[in-house]
Amino acid sequence: MPDKKPQKSKLDVSKAFEELEKITEWFESGQTDLDQGLEKYERAMELAEVLRARLENAENKITLIQKKHSAESNS
Repeated sequence: MPDKKPQKSKLDVSKAFEELEKITEWFESGQTDLDQGLEKYERAMELAEVLRARLENAENKITLIQKKHSAESNS
């Protein structure tokens, strides 16, 4: 069985959010399969971790761009 862990550089953000939404819908539908629920929870946590890192990276890039343009306009 292939490893389903998301890779930071290859993760499509919109697809990851879509997968998280499907997992949320599964839980909200009242499913009671414990093993499947644990697998889905683990996958959701993996996706959330990668998405958080991608968001943090984007925020850092935005800060650097702002600093660069602020320094250029002050020259």
